[in-house]
This record gives sequence, structure tokens and C-alpha cells, in this order.
Amino acid sequence: MAKTVLLTGANGFVGSHVADALLARGDRVRAMVRVTSNLRWLENKSVDRTYASLEDYHSLCRALEGVDAVIHNAGVVSAPNKYLYFFNNTDGTRRLIEAVLESAPDISRFVYVSSQAAGGPTLDEEPRRESDPPNPITAYGESKLLAENHLKKYMDRIPISIVRPSPIYGPRDTGFLPYFKLISRGLLPLFGSGRELSLTHTQDLARQILVQLDNEEAVGEVFHAAPFDPVSLEEFTSTITRVLGGSPLVVNLPDTLIRYGFPLAYPLIRLLGIKPPFRVDKLPDILNPRWTISGDKAREMLGFEGVLPLLAGVGQTVEWYRWKKWVMTRRDRARSKGAVKPHLRMQGGRKRVYDPTCDLCALGFDGELKTVKHYEDDDLVIVDCLICRVPMAVLKEHRSLFSAEEKQRLLKIFRERFGEESHPDFEQRRIPAHAHVHYRNVPHTLPWERRPE
Repeated sequence: MAKTVLLTGANGFVGSHVADALLARGDRVRAMVRVTSNLRWLENKSVDRTYASLEDYHSLCRALEGVDAVIHNAGVVSAPNKYLYFFNNTDGTRRLIEAVLESAPDISRFVYVSSQAAGGPTLDEEPRRESDPPNPITAYGESKLLAENHLKKYMDRIPISIVRPSPIYGPRDTGFLPYFKLISRGLLPLFGSGRELSLTHTQDLARQILVQLDNEEAVGEVFHAAPFDPVSLEEFTSTITRVLGGSPLVVNLPDTLIRYGFPLAYPLIRLLGIKPPFRVDKLPDILNPRWTISGDKAREMLGFEGVLPLLAGVGQTVEWYRWKKWVMTRRDRARSKGAVKPHLRMQGGRKRVYDPTCDLCALGFDGELKTVKHYEDDDLVIVDCLICRVPMAVLKEHRSLFSAEEKQRLLKIFRERFGEESHPDFEQRRIPAHAHVHYRNVPHTLPWERRPE
């Protein structure tokens, strides 16, 4: 049965993905935003916008009227002083839960999006668990933990569930974007060998939030959002490099330089009109060697499994950044210069047309995998599409159409491997010059309609 869900922070990076997930399953989204909010990620979406603020108790009461559930995602992740973290994250949460008791005391669930920072960095060699004693090391983490503790006082009256995400990346993210941009431009900054962290793709986080919204086992519990094993910083950066292509110049930055040099450089960077990558108060987080958490509790209690491991998640993120023209791959740059032309290249004992600027040629000729490969022979390769996350067949020969015989052979391979229900998409839209086809179990978007993000 469809729910009416109040979603705070609905216009932001994470909130907009949660809104997408709610809408996709048929729920009604009441998107709580400020009058001054940037609504670009909510444009053309069937959400009910309600203008309210965590500072204004009466606006919260109005926003809560008639809702079935609440997902509290709004908060401050960067602030010029310590007071603002507590005013927004802690006091704002307190005002919201008190408004719930007054205006919507019978809601089915209140999900609070906290942070890994509330628990603090890893205590030992094993990833931190929810049962480990919390030890936040920044004002942001302390404000989130205090908000959690305040909510726990109401758990006997409201069905509350808390999620603590690890660092989040994915489409629409601007936090990791500068790092992707630097690597795309040929520069790879590294600091602190051996650093480890847990990462969560925003779409996996949105899915877990919905599981906690529905599952009765989630009530009264705190869950980490980290569906995959931790990775080293080197593994994360090498995956970005692999997806973007090229050989960036590695610049090793000593911790001492960051610890003492960044606070001195910070005001100068701002004076020059450049947005710094992070505030000085984030240095304890940045310099801590291990920020790893375990997602076992969500897996065991809720049955939650992630669907976007690192390679597929980074690949999809880069595809989205490219679509928005926020980053360029090595092939994009070659295409923009117009210096590289298609030519014949030997493969499988015969000459085929090869375009050095074409992503699908890179997959067919060079095996540049950015996601899971299901099948390959002399004529085609089947991988998971980075955008749709469904199997996609790519013809190795660079031409725009499949022959009738190739289509029939493809359908046979698809059905043998993925089931009988077929809605093949032989229309060429994203890469019109190169034949490829998605195998879907639901009808695809009509060729003349624009696909969603």
C-alpha cells in the first residue's frame, strides 16, 4: 500500500535519490525544502513540495500533517563554527521528533539518516560495529551522535530506526567530484599509505533506507550502511583511474604537509575565490588512517544486500558525470580534439573498424571492463550496463545496426542466460554509431522519449 512519506533534505544529493526510490515503488513523497533550496534534482518529479525549516517548529507541524512515515535526511555536513552543527543536526532533530509527537504520533516509521562519524573511526583491525562504544572525533560526528541519543528517548512512543552511512558517492555528488576531476585532468593526489575506508553508493543507501522504512526488525535499531567490504584509498583511486583512462601523475602528499599546511593555505584559497575541498575542522577525519564499518547487521537482520560494488558504482558515477559534462575521459578528450580517426584493426583473424574514441570499441577490442562481464565470443560481449544495470550486448565490429541473424542469436543467448521474458532495446540512442542492445525484463522507454537520469 502506498505511503505518504515526509522526506527532509529531499532536494540534496542523498535526499533526491531517496525520493527517486520512493517514487519508483509508488509512494507519495512530501519533499520538505527551504524557500532558498536549490531544487534542480527535484525538477519534473511528482513530489509534493512543502516549505519548512528545522528551525521553525510550527512549519514542521504543518509539514507533518497526514503523513504515514518520516525519513529525516536533512542536516549540516559543513559549517563555519561548532555551534551550527549542534543547532541544525541535534536541535533540528529534537524539534522534528517533538513535532511528530504533536502532529503525526501514529506514523509507521521514523528513519533518521545519521553518519559513520557518529561512531567515530575504527577502533582496531576489524571494521567498527554498531555495538562498539561511539567515539566521534569532530563536532559534526558529536552533533549526529547527540541527535541519535535524543531520538532514543522517544523509541517507546515512535517506531524509530537509525542508519549510519559510510562516505557516500554516486550521481549528483559534488563531494568526491573534485577528486574525479583531478584524476581526469591527469593528476592523482595520494596521502597516507595504507588508509582504508568504507564506501556506499547513494542508490544502495536509498535502498537500505527503504528497507528500514518497511522492515519491523529495524525498529529501535541502529544500522551501518556499508554493504561491501572496506577498500584502501589506493584501490578507490585506481578504480577511478581505470574507469577514466589515462595515466595520471601521482603526487604523494605527506600527512604533515596536510596537517600544518592546509590550515595556513585555507584562507588564501578562499581569498582567491576557490572553493576548498573541505573545511579545516574536517582534518581529523581526513588524517585518520581507518574509517571502516561493518554492514553485517543490516545483512543478517534485514536481509539487505548492495547491488553496486566499487567498480560498477564508480563506472556509473563517471558515466553520469560525463553526461553532465562535469568530467571527461581520455576518449572524450581525444574525441573533442578530433585528431583520432577510425581505422581497421585486426581482431579474431579479421580486420574490423576500430574507433579509438568509442567506449564500446574499447570494450569490444581492448576489454576495458567497467562492470560485470557475462559472456564473450568473437563477435560480441555481454556486460551489465553502467546506467541501466541490466545486461547489455555490444557488437565488436563498429557499425550501427545488428543483422537479423545477429538479433536472433542474441535473443537466444539472452534467454538462455537471463530468462525467457524479453524486451530487447535495439534502438541506438546513447551511442548511435555502435550497435548494442539492452536486455530488459520490463518494457523499455520509447525511442522518442528521453530516458531518466
